[in-house]
Amino acid sequence: MVLRLTCLASVAAVAITAGNAAYAQQTPVPAPAPTSSTEEDFILQADNVEEDRNTSVVTASGNVEIRVGDRVLLADRVIYDRNAETMRAQGHVQISDGTEQVQFADEIEADEDFRNGFATRFSARLLNNGLMTASSAIRTDGTRNALEQAVYTNCPICAKQNPTWALRARRATLDQEDQMISYQDAVLEVGGVPVIYVPWFAHPDPNSKRRSGFMTPDLGVSSRLGAFYEQPYYYVISPSEDLTISPVIMSNVNPLIKVDWRKRFFSGFIQAESSFTHSPDFNSDGDKFGDDTWRSHLYADGKFNISQGWNWGFGIERQTDDLYDQRYDIDGEDDPRGLVASQPRQLLTQVYVTGQEQDFYFETGTYLFQGLRASDIEEQIPEVVPSLFVEKVFDFGAGGQLATDFSAIGLFRDQQTTLPGGQIALDTARATATADWRAQYVVGPGMVVEPFGLGRGDVYRVDDGSGSGERDISRVLGVAGAQVSYPLISRNESMDLIVEPIAMVAYGTADANKLLNSAAVPGDPDYGRFKIPNEDSLVFEADETNLFRPNAVTNYDLWEGGARASVGVSATARVGKDIELSTLVGKRWREDADPAFNELSNLSGEESDYVASVRADLGTLFDIGARFRLDDNYDVKRTDVDARANIWRVSGTARYFKVTETAAGFEDEGLVWGGQFMIDDRWSAVASQTRNLTQKQDIRLTLGIAYRDECSFFQIAYERSGARDRTLGPSESIRFLFVLTGLGAVTDE
Repeated sequence: MVLRLTCLASVAAVAITAGNAAYAQQTPVPAPAPTSSTEEDFILQADNVEEDRNTSVVTASGNVEIRVGDRVLLADRVIYDRNAETMRAQGHVQISDGTEQVQFADEIEADEDFRNGFATRFSARLLNNGLMTASSAIRTDGTRNALEQAVYTNCPICAKQNPTWALRARRATLDQEDQMISYQDAVLEVGGVPVIYVPWFAHPDPNSKRRSGFMTPDLGVSSRLGAFYEQPYYYVISPSEDLTISPVIMSNVNPLIKVDWRKRFFSGFIQAESSFTHSPDFNSDGDKFGDDTWRSHLYADGKFNISQGWNWGFGIERQTDDLYDQRYDIDGEDDPRGLVASQPRQLLTQVYVTGQEQDFYFETGTYLFQGLRASDIEEQIPEVVPSLFVEKVFDFGAGGQLATDFSAIGLFRDQQTTLPGGQIALDTARATATADWRAQYVVGPGMVVEPFGLGRGDVYRVDDGSGSGERDISRVLGVAGAQVSYPLISRNESMDLIVEPIAMVAYGTADANKLLNSAAVPGDPDYGRFKIPNEDSLVFEADETNLFRPNAVTNYDLWEGGARASVGVSATARVGKDIELSTLVGKRWREDADPAFNELSNLSGEESDYVASVRADLGTLFDIGARFRLDDNYDVKRTDVDARANIWRVSGTARYFKVTETAAGFEDEGLVWGGQFMIDDRWSAVASQTRNLTQKQDIRLTLGIAYRDECSFFQIAYERSGARDRTLGPSESIRFLFVLTGLGAVTDE
């Protein structure tokens, strides 16, 4: 049975549009003509509908469904009093209002469009699995529910066990307009056990995406900071802007305040994280020394669209003290901010512009560095003002491609410094123009021939700070040659195998690294002092990634001259859809040794070491790869192994590396790994370690246990830092983290 009624502000009339059930009165009641533009259709559907004309009461029973606009009511029985304009619904009552929020009750009494009323044994299903129950509820203003003996949780409800957590309160208010839930005399229960009591508490309705309020705290104890408690407060400034303020109270040292700010604009965004305190220095035991002063840090970045394909942006990384981030456990030093990534223990502030089209690229920027190592001297660290790179590519079809580019950079210091190669440097400016041509042809039975040619001109202006003034140095460079490969492919039902021998031969301008200024000739006292300084290729190594490049050096200051050749072979086997095995091994030869290349570069002699890489990818289960460098006696001089696993209950990543000699002249060996073991569906053990195997010292070790279910996350972890840097030595901490889903969190929306 379906009935359609017209609801006005003061009257409701019934019009039977279809029916085949018994009625108390069979004569249909005609509906009056519409008199208001605010009327809404009132649609009633039930197994049986009866109307008493004497009392103007309509009774519907059996699978009752009523629709008024977006609002829907379901019940076993509904009694509608037309005179009083009230409605009573009984038995399995369910109301939805078009907001994906559903309310339930045993019985309700409400006005005719059931916006306001009273309910017994009330419950509400909110978004994101939120659930609110109460012994009774009074709804006013169409959005405000006053609840008695209320319980809220975000966890699944099971009759045989308590939810992981629940908030139980004497009274609560669920305000759908403000999208907030507030409580009086609230108790947080974990597993049915009371844990925390608060006289008043409020949090956002799960329907709310962004609301101001307190967030989950961070707390623990540290040998350096003492007991600490961090309480973030999230403040919504506007739909496109928010602020998080997090005071940190520590028992050993003065308080710290963290401030994080985010804002989106029509054309881009800005985000910044900072902190500040007024405190003296302190060591790993929390012992204070030195003067009280303001100390702070700022990490920020932003990016904005200029036009299609063109952007500008910035990154800021500064802190008042070299060890500020390590003293206060400030994370984010290594996070990328801007166009160029900084090196470990080095902060980078930058402003840049980029533009990209189909065959064109533009990039310019200014870069300022702050060194955080004990050996760093701020006045000797260069400022890059500016850097410029422009590239244009021309496609000649079968005639190959020509890439032309222009590069310029200026490096300026406040104090003279000595580069690792022994050169003295103060200020350096360089401009470079390059034309790089390459083509590809298939010859005979599948041999691939790739001829190439490159021409380059460099102009330098160098001031080494010796008092001799600025010197101009210029050079013209070129290299030409070809790469030849012969892919051999075998395909069958079980495996595809590709084996590809590769060879490259080239000849380039010789002795480019010995080029001197024309004013300095043999016999001159300054002879040899004005070489082109090696500023951008200090840490360079020829490996499998650049084995077949005509000029193995990817930067500008060093140049690989003379005749050179590379030979290698690559192989790939694909088994099924998920398994892939690959390898590459090769070696490089040079006509003459060049003393400008050190031992680390792998180009110091006439022959390079063997370089190789292998990788086994077993899909989502396991992935391991290794890179090696071996000398002629097959002694391993460099090893780098990385692995990823997700097998049974174990998941994690690991990396091992060993270098027989670094740029600093000593051996380095290390291990970094982390992962978790799932004890069951909810409990897991977590561990991670960063270890210096050369010094047999843990840089960082973390051990913990975690619990995760549909509505909560808990973790308690022990952390130990073994790093030593000036006044900071090893430290230990225990950190407790908990998140109750549905009580509010910061999102990226």
